[in-house]
Amino acid sequence: MLDPVGPLPASVYWRRRAVAVGGALLALLAVLGLTTWLLVPGGSDLPADRAAHSTPDDRAAAPPKPKPKPEQDPARLAAQTPLPTPTGPGAPPGTAGSSPGPATPNAGPGDETVRPDDTPRPSVPVPDAVASPPTGPVPCGDGMIEVRAETGRPTYAAGARPELRLVVTNTSGQPCVRDLDGAEQEIAVWSGDGERKLWSSNDCVNPATEDLRTLVPGQPVAFAVTWSGLGSEPGCAAGRERVGPGGYRVLARLGAVVGEPVPLLLT
Repeated sequence: MLDPVGPLPASVYWRRRAVAVGGALLALLAVLGLTTWLLVPGGSDLPADRAAHSTPDDRAAAPPKPKPKPEQDPARLAAQTPLPTPTGPGAPPGTAGSSPGPATPNAGPGDETVRPDDTPRPSVPVPDAVASPPTGPVPCGDGMIEVRAETGRPTYAAGARPELRLVVTNTSGQPCVRDLDGAEQEIAVWSGDGERKLWSSNDCVNPATEDLRTLVPGQPVAFAVTWSGLGSEPGCAAGRERVGPGGYRVLARLGAVVGEPVPLLLT
């Protein structure tokens, strides 16, 4: 039965049998491989590839990263840390019960130069006119002029830049000449009780320029300054600190003539 029978040589029949057996073995292996692939999808490579092929559901299931607590936020901690209140003889106090604001080393004071103010003002009543001598107007003595302080508004918000003014008026009955030198002018902010000077227009900016003017009787001449809200000391050598909310007094001076104080409220 095992011997080949036929008209062809026996080797031909043996080769045919070997090809048939090999084909059957290959078909059997293919069937086994297909069955294994269907029963185990992805094979043994699934664990190694899971991290690289994670699904959206896997990402959604991952726990969120913890957020820092508010008290751990450095910016919030810095904002909530109270600044030290300036103390000592150099600290510019406000009224009793109020404390000055924090130091502002990086906040520029702006231009605190006293400048002419051409805002129209009504005339002031004066005595009967007196003729000037043939040599011209006489010098304005201290008793011939009036100096007063003004504020742009009676109340300003803390941190604002109040506008303060010095107004000079010839209250005599004749024209007179007065040197309105910037070094002779001063606009100052004092504490509410009038005990301490907190700021002066002459501390940090003090331009000395000759300004001879003929003052017409009853016609005010005004100068203005924009105060930064920072305290000052003569020479402006010390660090400047913001004046806190409270009630203050504004005074104006020309030479030895000092006007009545005007209230200024910072809220």
